[in-house]
Amino acid sequence: MSLKLLLSRLHPGWLPFWLAGIALCLSTGPVLAQEVGDFFSAPVIAARSAVLMNPVTGEILFAKEPRLRLPPASTTKVLTALVVLERLNLNARVLVSPQAASAPPSRIGLRAGEAALTQDLLYGLMLKSGNDAAETLAEAAGGSVPGFAELMNAKSWQIGARDSHFANPHGLPNEDHYSTAYDLALIFRQAMVHPLFAEIVRTRSAALRIESGQGLYGDWRMIPVVSHNRLLASYEGSRGGKTGFTIKARRCFVGEVDRGGVRLIVAILNSPNSSTLWQDARSLLDYGFARYGLALPPPVRPEPALIMAQRTPDISEAEPLTAVRYSLSASRQEAPVVSAKRKVRQTTTVVAAKPGSKPKLTPVMATKKPLLGNPVKIAAKSGKPASVKSVNVAARSGKAVPVNVVARSSKPAQTVAAKVDTKRTVTKVARAEPVSLLPRSKNAKRGG
Repeated sequence: MSLKLLLSRLHPGWLPFWLAGIALCLSTGPVLAQEVGDFFSAPVIAARSAVLMNPVTGEILFAKEPRLRLPPASTTKVLTALVVLERLNLNARVLVSPQAASAPPSRIGLRAGEAALTQDLLYGLMLKSGNDAAETLAEAAGGSVPGFAELMNAKSWQIGARDSHFANPHGLPNEDHYSTAYDLALIFRQAMVHPLFAEIVRTRSAALRIESGQGLYGDWRMIPVVSHNRLLASYEGSRGGKTGFTIKARRCFVGEVDRGGVRLIVAILNSPNSSTLWQDARSLLDYGFARYGLALPPPVRPEPALIMAQRTPDISEAEPLTAVRYSLSASRQEAPVVSAKRKVRQTTTVVAAKPGSKPKLTPVMATKKPLLGNPVKIAAKSGKPASVKSVNVAARSGKAVPVNVVARSSKPAQTVAAKVDTKRTVTKVARAEPVSLLPRSKNAKRGG
């Protein structure tokens, strides 16, 4: 009835617009569906078997060969810890047998006759994956390793892991020891119900107290253990997990991540290497959280910081150095010391005249090229009126070096001339002394 009413009220002029709208929807519908499908498309992983599960609802978000029976390696220890938590007191003191102490690697380093608390052994079991800790706990909880394996199989059947069978507590190779990615996810979900297990698997490192049981008061030592779970430090919201490796099982992992109130469990078996294992785990978790709208935004690349370039000064642009002259006190009646520095472009020779007369300045043309010799110091000391002295100075470079000479005395002074000889070496001046920059008083004593 309503359709007939709509058609009756439809204006004939609107028909082209209706047809165009329908054609547009038909053409763009597949494109939009493809975009949505690409956004939530399942990741491609290298592992042989994998499962991504929501532990709250039990929904399987991703599955690749979920029921394939494969060796689980050390991920077996999740079920070992679960059985131990239900059957042993955490503060019970457990002895280490010779058989447990000689378990194949990896080990935490237990010795026969030592003892440790159940809680400490659980940390060594889950963090460092100690096989000696696994057998020690198995013997305490089940009486023997085969007896404990029966407890493990009963527990896995109770959980719902019907495609698994366990022959030992550590996961070392055995033909009757296998599990699936789906069963492993179920076992880990059940283990995370225990608060202590959840606390252990999210711990990165710990120190175990091991008692020797010898001596009057009992000796003890500390053993450090570190988790092998890389997601704890590299993936946001990681709540812990367990790794596994043997040559036959290759790389395995089971763990849980919580983000925005959504928890996901990932179980991976038979990954080719360590790199592909962690890449598969991140890809599956990213895919799962994206389906709940909790995907992390892409990282923002920081803008490069501006670096101020420092301009290296050009030596040719430096200002030329000029000659610096210092003279001593008139009371000491010592000749002045003249120092000539490099790059002197223009010099002036000063001749001291008699008192009452104005000194005359004789300009000397400077050489065009910069000077290459070291500064030359000339000092003359005399208590008598200065006489004309000839000083020969040779420059190392073989070129003439202009020198300023000033004679200063309380008595009438005569002209002091300086000659430059490029062929002879520098003549040592007798009793040359360092020049003081500050004038001394008349009563000042000379001191070293």
